[in-house]
Amino acid sequence: MNHYNTRVKRGFYRSRDGAIFGVCRGIADYFDFSLFWTRMLTVILLVVTGFWPVIILYLIAALLMKPEPQSRYRY
Repeated sequence: MNHYNTRVKRGFYRSRDGAIFGVCRGIADYFDFSLFWTRMLTVILLVVTGFWPVIILYLIAALLMKPEPQSRYRY
């Protein structure tokens, strides 16, 4: 339950540590999925749909999702 409250407070953001725009990592963090399986699903959809639909949706997501806020405190 504590994780749910943290997720709601945090919001839906692109990760600053992601590989390509941080979209997959942001989605994986928000929904508490494995980053590996989120990326695998993206690659599978990329191959199955013929590249362009997924590429366009990925770029739209990268443009619409706000970047993750930088933390004021570094650990």
